[in-house]
Amino acid sequence: MLNVTALTKMDVSYLTENLPSDLAGRVNLQTFQTAEEAGLALENTEVLITTGKFDEDWLPLLPKLRWVQTLSAGVDKLPLQEFDERQVTVTNMSGVHAIQMSEYALSVMLGWVRHAKAFYDSQRNKVWNHKLITGELHGQTLGIIGTGSIGTEVARKAKAFDMRILGYSRSGSLKPHFDEIRSGDAGLESLLRESDFVLLLVPGTKETARLLSAEQFAIMKQSAYLINMARGSVVDEADLIQALQNGDIAGAALDVFEQEPLPATSALWEMEQVTMTPHISGDTPQYVERSAEIVYPNLRRFLANEPLLNLVDLRLGY
Repeated sequence: MLNVTALTKMDVSYLTENLPSDLAGRVNLQTFQTAEEAGLALENTEVLITTGKFDEDWLPLLPKLRWVQTLSAGVDKLPLQEFDERQVTVTNMSGVHAIQMSEYALSVMLGWVRHAKAFYDSQRNKVWNHKLITGELHGQTLGIIGTGSIGTEVARKAKAFDMRILGYSRSGSLKPHFDEIRSGDAGLESLLRESDFVLLLVPGTKETARLLSAEQFAIMKQSAYLINMARGSVVDEADLIQALQNGDIAGAALDVFEQEPLPATSALWEMEQVTMTPHISGDTPQYVERSAEIVYPNLRRFLANEPLLNLVDLRLGY
């Protein structure tokens, strides 16, 4: 019997209630919200299902741990070096965010060109503001930095609005729905210069830290709109605030921040040209159900000693 523990405050009862019959007799799946609640169950845990956050105090409590299945795509909050030293395999949820996060990206772009905030303010203040001229996405250029499953789905949906889609990745390999894929420093610079919207979807690693700072904001169009759905570490937040205040770029939609929750002292709270959400772009009522489409096949693969889906390179961090 494979001892699997789900240790998360997220409601993952779906995983236990819908465990397939072929796994039911081979997997002992228990769910707990805290390590204290799990207690002695951790001593025999071979597989841990958790979120993208991991308390390093848990490691001594998990002597038999062999595999961590995180319920997030990002793994930058996990002790990857320690896992590497202990030869613990890590897999993530890459692929389950494409639907909801692509819809988020389109919603904030549409909200920007259609002046959703201004019209909401007019409605609230009972002002008939018919002089405000709205824009459109048609013919505009969207630059997507990170061309994985989410970026590809955004590109597919953005094509329905007749947008030009540029992508940026380490490999520069062409992906479906993109007009061009660029790579290297020159590729990033050209994407930033040409894009009306810049969407960040890269993982949080040492290589992507401060990927966009003052130098990059100076390259972008003054009419450009930044969307960060990656990690707060990918953007130099102080430089972004300065760029917005100076008019170097026109606006931003931010779902992630260097410090979360965002401190009340941040200037971002007061900026009319900024739309902020509390790291929820990947949320959906179907999240755990979609996660099961990776968890269950991976449990089968683990039992059969087969390669797992969504393996994380512990040294690269994604």
